[in-house]
Formats: sequence, C-alpha cells, structure tokens
Amino acid sequence: MKKSNGFTLIELLAGVAVLSMLLVLIFNVIDRTGSLSSGSMSKMEAARIARECFDLIGRDLSGAQLPYNRAATNSLQFLVNPADLDTAYANPHSIFWQAPLAGSSENGNLAMAGYFVQRELVTADPKQNRFQLRRLYVEQSDTNRFGLLSTNGGTPWYKALAPEFAPTSESPQTAQNFKGWVADGVLGLWVRCLDATGNPIKLSAAGTDLQASFDSRKAFQTDRNRYPSTDFSALPAFVEVGMVTCSSSDARKITRLPSSGTSRNPDTFYEDLNAFASALQTDNPGAKSITVSVRIIPILTADP
Repeated sequence: MKKSNGFTLIELLAGVAVLSMLLVLIFNVIDRTGSLSSGSMSKMEAARIARECFDLIGRDLSGAQLPYNRAATNSLQFLVNPADLDTAYANPHSIFWQAPLAGSSENGNLAMAGYFVQRELVTADPKQNRFQLRRLYVEQSDTNRFGLLSTNGGTPWYKALAPEFAPTSESPQTAQNFKGWVADGVLGLWVRCLDATGNPIKLSAAGTDLQASFDSRKAFQTDRNRYPSTDFSALPAFVEVGMVTCSSSDARKITRLPSSGTSRNPDTFYEDLNAFASALQTDNPGAKSITVSVRIIPILTADP
C-alpha cells in the first residue's frame, strides 16, 4: 500500500488551533505594546505641558519687582492667593505681581502679570471640559486697565481683570483664541513662597498666619529684624510652583474632581499636590497621564 505524504484532518485541525493561539498571543502583545506606547505618549504630553508652563511662569516671575513706594496700598504688590479673588480662578492658588515685561518702554516697561487655573467640569459632556492655565497680562501703555492700580476703594485690579483673561461665557471650542490662554490640561496650580534659606514663609512680619497666601506689603516673619517696621514691603527669595497636569485626550475622560486640593498650610505643599492627583486618578481611572510637577523659581530682585 502506498504511504500518503499529506496531512490528516486531525493534524490540520491541530495545526490551525496552534496557529490561532499564536495569533491571539501576538495580537495581545501588539495591543499591550500599543497601550503602553499610548500611555507613555500621554505621560510625556502631560510632562511637556507642565514644563512649558513653568518656563513661561519662570520667565515672568523671576523679574518680579515692588513699586518704588513700597508702602503704597494702591500700587501693584506681589500677591499669592488673594482671598477676594473669585473662587473660579483659585484652583487652588493664584499669583499676581509686576515686572519689566512690557514690549515697549514708551510709557514705562512695567507690566501687570499673573497666573491662575480656570477649571470647568462638564459632567454631561466631558469633551467640553476646560482645565486651562490662564495668564493675566497688562502693559503700562494700556492706561485704562493699568489705571486700576490707582483706584482707591474700588474692586482690586486682579479681581476686575481676571474674567477678561478667562471668560466663562464662551464655548471651550474657542477658548484658545482668548488672550489669557496658556495651556490645556492644567488641573491645578499650587504656589508657596520661600525665604532666603529655602523655608516656607508662614507668618507675616506682624506674626499673622498667612495661610499659604502672601502679600508683599506685610513683609514676613523671618525678615522682621532686617526691616524698620512690620509694614515694610518685601519679596520672597523663591517661589515654589506645583502643577497637576494631564494630556488633552485624558482631560476629556475626567468626570469627577476630588474635593481635596485646597491648601492653607505651606508645610503640606507636597502632600496636598499628591493627594489631589491620587484622588483624581482614583475617581477617573481612564485618565492615565495625571502628572505632578514642581519647580522652584528664584526672584532675582529679592532683597539679599
């Protein structure tokens, strides 16, 4: 009897089964690799957003100055987290100051500057979420807006101008066209001031608990022996800025914001940052790129 050189049906079925298993394994590896690659890219985007925001803030902030008349209450001082700013722009902190940033020195080169986060969660349609870093900027040549500094008894300039640089009446689709937009994917901004030794500034020169805020007109406790009175203005030596960021695609996956994040104690700066990010990740498991970043920025014009 002549021996057949072909395969039996059983051998063919076994071969197909083995091949199917191999294909499943290969596709799983490809899918897993694709997911890891996508996650890595999202993490890189979140880190890039923070880095570029820090670069811009650092450029503006390092040259912060005090007014010539340091005790003038209607001059632009250095402010962190002013209590009378609308809570829509304190997520959880904000910062405002003056610096020689103006493009033209025709009317003086000083400009008002500030940063805060505009945060809007649209639970009905997360694609409309708005998590943006906003920049308030007014040059001295803009006399109408800069003139707010000399208004006594009126609305503080930062409170009056913040809505102009972070309008809430327009749709998020056109938000990038507004002059205050800096970046999407910024979920929170934390700021604390440090003295020349790198320690957090917690008390004013008069001994008042600043509760993570700062007002240069009140000086601060560690400088009390160097200044003639508790009303003498002073700048911090360093400003530590923290941010929680995510990729633009993950910003659309956020359906819930944690209640944590408000920080009134500079000693818990890192704990507050990480607690917010951790709670955010727990509440929104689909957003894989949530990233915590911190940078310390020196104030070049601070008193030695």
